[in-house]
Amino acid sequence: MLLKTRFFQFSFFLLFFSFFSCSVDSPQKSLSLFKLSGESQGTTYLIQVYDENLNFEARQIDSILRAFDHELSTYEPSSLISRFNQKDFKDTILHYNSRFYQMLDLSDYIYTLSNGFFDPSIKPLIDLWGFDNDHTNIPDKQVVDSVLQFVSFDRGVHYEFSQFTDTSVRIVKNNPMFQLDFNAIAQGYAVDLLLDFINSKGHQNVYVELGGEIAVSGVKFNKEKWRIGVETPISNNKTSDKVIQQVFSLTDKRIATSGNYRKYFVIDDKKYSHTINPKTGYQNRHNLLSATVFSSSCARSDAFATFFMLIGVEASKSFIQAHPELELDIFLIFDENNQFKTYLSEGLLSSEG
Repeated sequence: MLLKTRFFQFSFFLLFFSFFSCSVDSPQKSLSLFKLSGESQGTTYLIQVYDENLNFEARQIDSILRAFDHELSTYEPSSLISRFNQKDFKDTILHYNSRFYQMLDLSDYIYTLSNGFFDPSIKPLIDLWGFDNDHTNIPDKQVVDSVLQFVSFDRGVHYEFSQFTDTSVRIVKNNPMFQLDFNAIAQGYAVDLLLDFINSKGHQNVYVELGGEIAVSGVKFNKEKWRIGVETPISNNKTSDKVIQQVFSLTDKRIATSGNYRKYFVIDDKKYSHTINPKTGYQNRHNLLSATVFSSSCARSDAFATFFMLIGVEASKSFIQAHPELELDIFLIFDENNQFKTYLSEGLLSSEG
């Protein structure tokens, strides 16, 4: 599974910890563009709303993000997932609506669909390789094999959950070495939570971005669709200048991109990216550089982008064609003879530009 790389997919100007509005003339009514932005989860967020008034406050956004971190942030020692990852954790009761349960349930679904390649229990391997703390190394195969015995999201192996009441479940950790990291799905889920909250306040024309994951609904004030740019995968670009590979005009979509060109190291002229196969403990080698997924759920887009970055171009195309019921669209950027090449699924052809 992929350790998520944080990079922006858009060209909007960010104003940190800001809130402002500006009036926009419209034949129908007087609209304003409201913007809120700030920092959360080690990255930034930007929200744009076109409407007559703003029916929520910035502190409510911060409250949603704090509650999210309290359950799912591995960087917060007191969070539920951090406590779950402790060796002495035994069990707990979760409400069906809890963020932690929602991540368990959706991850279980995608784990099954991906034949085990999307696996949130990969945390011990991520720690072993050191991509999460920049202490990168090539681990010995015996050490990798010893860690692999704790990696499997199969329900009933290292963990299980069962109904406790009509509205809650009991989750049990069977192996003290079993650890979870929802890094490759949770940020997309946070975007879903934000957009759903804003829509529930009566706003339809909304843009939400958190750490590069994006969700849009409705249109802009002039009835134009939202224009979303996908970044060209330039290896280790340290500058603030982003090169846009492709622009899409969209409405009512939730978008996530994963890439392996930001976090990697080179030893003896061999590149080791942070795309780790949970079945082998090592990298799969292919020419896919970034995968952008468009769907009705940013959490799903996030997870499937991670999955596609593991399996490569042709397998990703085949998966999309085999699962039309998922209603996923993909934009892939890959290397062919040292040149960037792209692939768009059929559903995106009308949204280019």
